[in-house]
Amino acid sequence: MRRTALSLFVLLFVAACGPTGLRPTQTLQTLNLGATAVRRVETLTDLEEVRAVVQHQGFVYVGTDGGLLRYPENDVSLEILDGLPGTDVRGVAVDGNGLLVAIGEDLVSWVDGTVTPVDGAPNLGDIVDMDRTADGTVWLCGMGGVARRAQGGTWEVFGEPAQCTTLAPTPEGQLWVGTTQGLWYVEGDVVREHPISGGMPEGYVRAVVPVLPGQVFAILQGPNDAQLAHWDGTHWYGYTILGLDDQLVGLVRRGTQVLLVSQNRVLAIGPRGEGVPLVALSAETGTVRSYRARLQSAAVHQPGQLPSRDTLAEPRRLADRPENSPTVRAPSFLARPLDVTLPGRAYGAYVQGEDAFLAIANHGVLELPAQGPSRPLVTRTLVPEGDLHIATDRTGTVWTISREHHLARFHNDRLRRAPVPEGNIPEAVATGPQGAYLVTRAEGTPNTVRVFQNAGQGWNQLAERTLELATPLVRVPFAGVSNDGRVWVALEVVREDDVGNRLRGVAVIDPSSPTVLYHHRGADRAAGGLELPDEISAVDFDTENAWFSSLSGLVRVGASQAVVFGEARGVRGEVVSDAAVGSDLIWLAAAEGLASYDRSEFNFSRQPANVQSMRPTRLAIDDAGHLWATSHNGLILQEGPEWVVLDANSGLPTSTLVDVEVDEGGRVWILAEDRVMILER
Repeated sequence: MRRTALSLFVLLFVAACGPTGLRPTQTLQTLNLGATAVRRVETLTDLEEVRAVVQHQGFVYVGTDGGLLRYPENDVSLEILDGLPGTDVRGVAVDGNGLLVAIGEDLVSWVDGTVTPVDGAPNLGDIVDMDRTADGTVWLCGMGGVARRAQGGTWEVFGEPAQCTTLAPTPEGQLWVGTTQGLWYVEGDVVREHPISGGMPEGYVRAVVPVLPGQVFAILQGPNDAQLAHWDGTHWYGYTILGLDDQLVGLVRRGTQVLLVSQNRVLAIGPRGEGVPLVALSAETGTVRSYRARLQSAAVHQPGQLPSRDTLAEPRRLADRPENSPTVRAPSFLARPLDVTLPGRAYGAYVQGEDAFLAIANHGVLELPAQGPSRPLVTRTLVPEGDLHIATDRTGTVWTISREHHLARFHNDRLRRAPVPEGNIPEAVATGPQGAYLVTRAEGTPNTVRVFQNAGQGWNQLAERTLELATPLVRVPFAGVSNDGRVWVALEVVREDDVGNRLRGVAVIDPSSPTVLYHHRGADRAAGGLELPDEISAVDFDTENAWFSSLSGLVRVGASQAVVFGEARGVRGEVVSDAAVGSDLIWLAAAEGLASYDRSEFNFSRQPANVQSMRPTRLAIDDAGHLWATSHNGLILQEGPEWVVLDANSGLPTSTLVDVEVDEGGRVWILAEDRVMILER
């Protein structure tokens, strides 16, 4: 039966037409900033890291570090499953009428919403993969080895200790097991081991796809690069693909196709047809060690201290072909780019039945069904409701807060969930004189906030203050840090009549003093408070003052006084949604348009009519002094006397924009209603 499937795969490859070049299939959007300037636009929607994908009873289940997600097979609506003992899902496998779910180092059964701990499960440390073979045996792949549960329900540790990297069941009932030191082919209790010294091009197995009984394609990594490898039953062949210059992340089957997935491309690998030829690098007779696996009761298995899955090697690029290298005799294969567009960088690949699924950085999952168009499965949990919070520490690392109050770190062009000290709810981040600052609410302690500071060596608590508020604190809409290191915390509290919430000015926390200053309407002047409008929306600083945007105008706080610039003082319409302090001018987005303030006069007339008609609501100034402004009609860039209005015709994925921030590395972060966009420097 397997030979028939491979033959169909060959026919499909021959019949398909397509380009021979290795063009990227990732969406590479650019934004035209005038006559010559162009910036790449990166779109982000999701914060979760995908660890597993399974299909079961009409649903697609996605295991992530933010919980177990469920999508109907014919819909993109999302449900986050409740009742699990945590959100850090490491693996998922179909188990009868339900699922087996690995959460942290625990294993639970999920059946129609009922969660039951699994007794007798082995301790393998971090689970990397879970799957089941055709006879119903469930297999676990972890940093501490491999384990299985047979039909009788008894768990046992299988084989020698190993750091397992992947599982690949065959249609005939066998199992390929990838490790960091070679490859196993498991039939019953017998292991046929391909050791690192047994002819394999490299020993670290990143992915495996069975093609014929006893034969595979695999991605094998070494310390510096990777190879696409083929085992034909007697020989190992190593290949590269000239021109494929990005990292390999997965190898899966979709229908009858074998797909090689790199960060920016999806390639079908086949023996004939159109495409780029695979270049053979090596051909070695394989050495296989056959032995009966050692079986050990899970109850007595003591793996000891095990490394985290985070210590697994990052994906590598394909090896270069050495110059003047001799021709290697090997089976011929070609790589053909698929006509599929990736919304971002791929970092994982999964297969369920006939369908393939790709994990896309900050874009959820892209389903590639064997029949029909691709389908995105997203959560949009990254997209905050309201302000976009961006902070940069002294190493250049960028931090933000997601919709679900998770702290996120921008690293290797990806936003990843970052841990915070237990008992803290992240509320706001801001850049200050000593790096990045984080404001949290204390869980279980009403009105208590904490301030953390990160200069590039981790988060250290600077202060904890219980605020004197008449009603409970609901959230911190935003925060800012002045040049003297004081942290200005905006407050949203429960209304006095318990009907909804309201803004309540700002609390100023000095880490070196236990005293908290409260600036709001009706503030206590004797205690150092200043009369500040309650309905503030943003803060920025110059060397001496804090500048607030409010429903009553632009407010300057400094020298023990708060001065409100409303209609009578030149701010037309009074309502100010944002202000950005530059070296010479303060820019403000007001109800009557964009204005500049030279600290003596507000000017609404120097901006072009097309800029004013955009009605910008949020502002930011980059390190070159350029002004960026967002509105529900697009993006505005001001460079000296030049103004550029940007919308969908300029390359923006969407023109309905909510907020804009600039990090210390010069990247421009734009919040839209359904996504976050980054303009690379």
